[in-house]
Amino acid sequence: MTRTLDRTARIRSAWQAAWDQGRLEALDELLSPGYVRRRGPAAAPQDREQFKDSVRAVRRAFPDLRTEIEEIVEDGERLAIRWRSTGRHTGDFLGVPPTGRPVEVSGATFSRFDGAAVAEEWVTFDSRQLLEALGIVTTTKEAAVEADLVRGVHRKFITGVTVVTCDDDGKPRGLAVNAFASISLDPPMVLVCVQRSSTTHPALHRATHLGINILAADQLDVARTFASKADDKFAPHPWTPGGHGAPLLDGCCAQLEVEIGERLEAGSHTVFTGRVVSARHDDLAPLVYSGGGFFDISQTAPLPW
Repeated sequence: MTRTLDRTARIRSAWQAAWDQGRLEALDELLSPGYVRRRGPAAAPQDREQFKDSVRAVRRAFPDLRTEIEEIVEDGERLAIRWRSTGRHTGDFLGVPPTGRPVEVSGATFSRFDGAAVAEEWVTFDSRQLLEALGIVTTTKEAAVEADLVRGVHRKFITGVTVVTCDDDGKPRGLAVNAFASISLDPPMVLVCVQRSSTTHPALHRATHLGINILAADQLDVARTFASKADDKFAPHPWTPGGHGAPLLDGCCAQLEVEIGERLEAGSHTVFTGRVVSARHDDLAPLVYSGGGFFDISQTAPLPW
């Protein structure tokens, strides 16, 4: 507990000094000399000096910047940090001249400690929120639609059922997901959407690869397990590690391993996109979900067309 409090206090102190006050030497006391910061393939990894340069650029554009750490959660040598930053755009930023607009951006940073120093970080935030605040993109704002009405629409859409998995330092993690889709076949790319409140979300965010297990019609028990909050969801269900380390469940009708590319913040979820690096399927009928219920598609007849 003492170590956790010390790490938490050091992060809060260093972030306030660097981001809010511009005292970047505070980062030298927190970050290891070999520190690496990552934010998806669109942005190259940064070392410690490059990260400090990016802080300087942000502070030149938002000299009144204030960053509030809303929550810190520890998991072994890793900390998940939920934050919110505010400031007024009074300097050039991303090629955009000063607008004078107030800007608010929220996101999360996942830090891995090596002893007393942070060795690696992964950061994610809603970039569209920032672009909208700067006036680079706009979204037409219409009257909000009742959530129950939208939920009713979604219940009419039929989906398959997947279990999305990853290896988390030797421990398998996973959850049931029906928000899965193909992006392209050339190159082969897919996406899955995971709610940020899920206990599996931090592990997926740290992972380099994930597994997508498309459940067969006789795997309703697997769907129930991975939709639950059980401590060890893998205990009742046999699995093997894939060639890229993702846990692959036995008995599925199809499976993919995906190298994670981007992690995009969208509302209450993170959209994970990535490149398919392995795939298999067989003739088993898939488990189908619609309107809050599960169905065996092999019991239906195809329509002529």
